[in-house]
Amino acid sequence: MKKNIFVMAALTALFLTSCAKEKHTETVSAPDTATAVDTATAPTEKPSAAAGTDEIVKSTAKDKSGKTLEMSFNNTKNTATVVFEGETIDLKDQRPASGIWYKNDHYELRGKGEQVELTKDGKVVFSN
Repeated sequence: MKKNIFVMAALTALFLTSCAKEKHTETVSAPDTATAVDTATAPTEKPSAAAGTDEIVKSTAKDKSGKTLEMSFNNTKNTATVVFEGETIDLKDQRPASGIWYKNDHYELRGKGEQVELTKDGKVVFSN
C-alpha cells in the first residue's frame, strides 16, 4: 500500500512539473540599443524600420586583380547597397536556399561564406 501511494505521489509530481510553461528570452541588438524579446509570446519578426533600429552589416571583398566590392546589408529592410568601381547599386533580397541573393533589374549579387559574385545583365563583373 505504501508503495502505491509513493508511486502515485511521484507520478503526480512529475505530471505537475512537466506542465509548467517555460519562457525563453533572447536579445535582439541594433547599433545603439538592445531589447529583450519574449520568444514564447512575441512574433519572430525583426525590429521595424520605423523604430529606428535598422540592423546594418558591412563587408568588403577583393578579387584577384585587386578590385574592391563594398557591401552594406540592411537586414531590417532586406536590402543591400553595393559600391563597385565608383557605382552605388541598390539591391533587394531574394529567397536563396542558402547564402545570400540580392538583385535589381540589372545586377545580381550571390554568395555563400567568403565567396561573392556580382553579375550585370547576366555577365560576371566581380568574383572573389
